[in-house]
Parts: sequence; C-alpha cells; structure tokens
Amino acid sequence: MNHRFFQYSVFVLLIALDGLCTGQTIAFTETWGYLMKGEERYITGEEPLTDIGYFSARVNDIGRLDASLPRPSLPGRLKHARMHLVISAPANKALMYFCLNRDKLARAELITDILRISSRFDGVQIDFEVMRAEEGSAYLAFLSEIKRKLPKNKILSVALPARTAVMKDAFPYTSMAAIADRVIIMAYDEHYRTGPPGPVASIQWCKRVSQFSKSNIPSRKLIMGIPLYGRLWQKEVVAKTLKYPDTLILWKEHKPPVRRELGEIPYFEITRTVNGIAYFEDKRSLTEKLALYKKQGITGVGFWRIGQGPSALWTVLATE
Repeated sequence: MNHRFFQYSVFVLLIALDGLCTGQTIAFTETWGYLMKGEERYITGEEPLTDIGYFSARVNDIGRLDASLPRPSLPGRLKHARMHLVISAPANKALMYFCLNRDKLARAELITDILRISSRFDGVQIDFEVMRAEEGSAYLAFLSEIKRKLPKNKILSVALPARTAVMKDAFPYTSMAAIADRVIIMAYDEHYRTGPPGPVASIQWCKRVSQFSKSNIPSRKLIMGIPLYGRLWQKEVVAKTLKYPDTLILWKEHKPPVRRELGEIPYFEITRTVNGIAYFEDKRSLTEKLALYKKQGITGVGFWRIGQGPSALWTVLATE
C-alpha cells in the first residue's frame, strides 16, 4: 500500500502516482464493478467487466422499497454485462429485527418489493450489513425465500463483511454460500473512518481474508471485493464540545474579535492548520491485490466503486 503524509493543500498532487506501473494484465473469470445510481457518467464502456452491481435500492424507514429503478443503458462492451440490482439497508438494527424476524408481514412485503423492483435485472444482490447476531437465522431464511421465488435464470448474490475467522455474528459464510449464487466479500475498511489511520485494505490482511473466504465458500461463488477509494484522517481533533473555561483558553490563545448573533449568542472565528494522513489505492497497489488473488486461485473480483479509482486500473484487468 502506497501512502504519504501531507497537508490538505497538497492532496491533489497524489494523482501523479497513478502511472507508476507498466503493462501487466491479470485475468479473472468474473469481474464485477459497482456503479452508483446517478454516476453513470463515470462509465466509458471500455471497462473489462462481466457484471455490474447497480447501487442501490434502499430499504426505507418502514421496511419497504420506495420506487422501481429502471435498468441503466451502458455504452460499449458493458452493453453485454450482467446487471445486478443491489438492495441496501440503513444501519438500523431495530429495523432489521422487525423486517427479518419480528413482523412477518413486513418481511413478506419487503420480499415482494425486491422481486418486483429487480425484475428488469439479471440478478439481485442483498447488502444488509448491520444487524444483531440474533437475526442470523432469520436472515438466512429471508435469503432462502428470495432465492426460491426468484426466476431460475436470475442470480442471487449477497455482500458480506470481511472476516479472517469465524465470528458470532449474522453472517456465517458457509451457510450464506449454501443459499446464494455469488458471495461478494467486502475486503475493505480494515481501517475505517472513525478508527485509527491505516490501509483501507493492506495486502497482508487481504491474504488472510481471502484464505478464510476460500475455506468457507466454493470458488465458483466467491467474489473478492477490492476498494478503489482511500481515506484521509485528521491527526488533530478539531470538532469538539467546549466548556466555558476551555473557550476562554482558546480565545486567549488567538484573541479574535467576539461577535454576537441574535439573542446575544457570542462566537469567534479562528484559523488553524490541520495535518492529516491519507491511505489510498493506485494502479500499483491494486495490481498487487489482483496478483495476490490470482495466485490464490480466486476466479472473481469486484470493485467498489466505479468512478473512485485510477482509470489506469482497467489496463491491468482482463476477463478469461
């Protein structure tokens, strides 16, 4: 993973690293790319992708899907790619409890919505990432019912968080793989937004995740997710609650003019230099991941998401 320490003001200079590596091509049987609704402009039609995950139809606050999504028309070689509608859910464990376990009518209506809204697509992907471990059995039953009711020519896929060992959660890899036609392992966010800085997906961590995934998911079903994004962490915490004594100390440090808004509410403005550290992906680091998965016998990879990564990636990737 390539990384640099830098000030915010020089962040744009990092794009120069995009062209550090030369002509190696790595081929996979299936190459998936996620496309966010409204970002179709990032597609050129030359990306060597067999499958598109169209993101997303989102479960609303009452456990329903709001509206149907038309299947997007894509240019070039992507006209022939399979299109999967991704169904996502909010980070709301209580809602998942009612939709999957507690309220049978809510679950039935949500499944009906999923079947209806995905009818124009080649497959449907379920991406429910936040739920209690106690909902694991209900989630498996939910997926089984969708699979049973989907037309036989439709592909059911499920997106699962990355794991390096068995955990007591709602996402047992082996059981999920027994139901779904494809299992996408989201091998990213090793270091996440609210945690300490570090690679989004280090090569050593990716190796452990893929080894565990291979031991629990048949190779024909396994798709290893690859991040195209990076993260920037602030080294200093800027936004915080201030007690009155702390406010006075801060004011004495800078001595700015104090102004007042309606109701005599005081405020002042200060300027600070904020240092940061960014970890990101470029062609070189992505090639390392592709080479790792190829060496391990992985036959499918998927990219989160189109428009976020270096365009030079597509010169490295090929389909078998």
